[in-house]
Amino acid sequence: MGKTDSLDGAPLSAVDREALERALDMARQESPAQRDQIDRMLREDGWGRTAEFAAYCCQDHHLKLKPWEMPPCWVRGDPDAILAAPAANHDYRGHRQATLLLKRLLAAGLSKYEPDPEAALKRKAAH
Repeated sequence: MGKTDSLDGAPLSAVDREALERALDMARQESPAQRDQIDRMLREDGWGRTAEFAAYCCQDHHLKLKPWEMPPCWVRGDPDAILAAPAANHDYRGHRQATLLLKRLLAAGLSKYEPDPEAALKRKAAH
């Protein structure tokens, strides 16, 4: 299947698309089993869903998330509104931490799908 111009109805920017492409490449290199899974998903589920899964896999790995924590690529909605909500103070499932990291990514002109968020932020700060 071809690439998509949106994920979950939200338009993809060039920055998002590039990050998703890198996530697919990185996830495929993780192991032969993961490469096979990504290739199967591309055939069966299409580019968008598979690329988002790859971004999750990469963020989970690089951020060393605990099983109940969420990555920035899973944050849906306006980060400021999420952080302003009373529930954000409880950091359920790491939602607050993921949203704070997402805000940093977006402020740096990076994508929520950045495969290695902290490394990308460091590279951006170095330039």
